[in-house]
Amino acid sequence: MARTEARVLTSTWRDAEFVALPPNAKLLYLTLMTHPELSAGGTMPLLLHRLARYTGLDAPAVERAIDELGEDGWVFVDDLAQEIFVSGYFAAEKIGRQPRRVISALEDIRRLDSQRLAAIASAELAELANVAVPPVPRGLRAEVLERDGHQCKCCGWQPGDPVPVNSSGREIYRALEIDHVHPRSKGGEDSAANFQVLCTTCNTRKGAKT
Repeated sequence: MARTEARVLTSTWRDAEFVALPPNAKLLYLTLMTHPELSAGGTMPLLLHRLARYTGLDAPAVERAIDELGEDGWVFVDDLAQEIFVSGYFAAEKIGRQPRRVISALEDIRRLDSQRLAAIASAELAELANVAVPPVPRGLRAEVLERDGHQCKCCGWQPGDPVPVNSSGREIYRALEIDHVHPRSKGGEDSAANFQVLCTTCNTRKGAKT
């Protein structure tokens, strides 16, 4: 079902990295954020002709804008699956504070053909759902996910795999999370070398242990 409304944070215009983007890249990002086909998981099919129609740009200009957005992690694209994930969508829509919307987003993420995009979207959503965890920069998050194979380093779970159910028969919440190997509370650094990918279940079991 297509969206009937969309939210874009005004703070976007105070983000120096966004302001520095070329005009067509800014136009495309705002188009994606408000596009009626953007799913609850922040993803949509990568259809250049539709984006060209919405933006008034030609297809080559849309492709260049996508590349420019991708360089700084504003969007992530899987050319083989022809899918795109828009980073920042969950924060703008405040989905992390709404349990029902989190579940809806995870359901859409599990339907993606792209394992890579599913992992990136899952990790970004989990970060917002856990407000006690400081955010990991977009590019660094994607780097750690890529290094760890877009799956939990402990149990191998990845978005799209079966999710256990609780005693009432409902699926438990599970996403990929970026964990500090050496806990931040004990002096662990915010660096790729000290980050690892864990699913929600394994990260909960690990807690503040190294």
